[in-house]
Amino acid sequence: MQDEAEITISGVKLTDAESMTIRVAIDTLANVLAEGIEDKEAQNLTNRYITSLTRIQALLESREPRKQ
Repeated sequence: MQDEAEITISGVKLTDAESMTIRVAIDTLANVLAEGIEDKEAQNLTNRYITSLTRIQALLESREPRKQ
């Protein structure tokens, strides 16, 4: 099992539960955006978000295995 990513916001380190909440929210947003939007302008914005989300997801998934 892996620990959640260490996330610090404005100098405050989040708990594992808070980091998990962010990870799940990001995964959910990525899934919603992947479903697509028809409007051309919205699609351009969606593509920018997906690029950022993909990078963040990769960072979140690169966390170290939990030592037990």
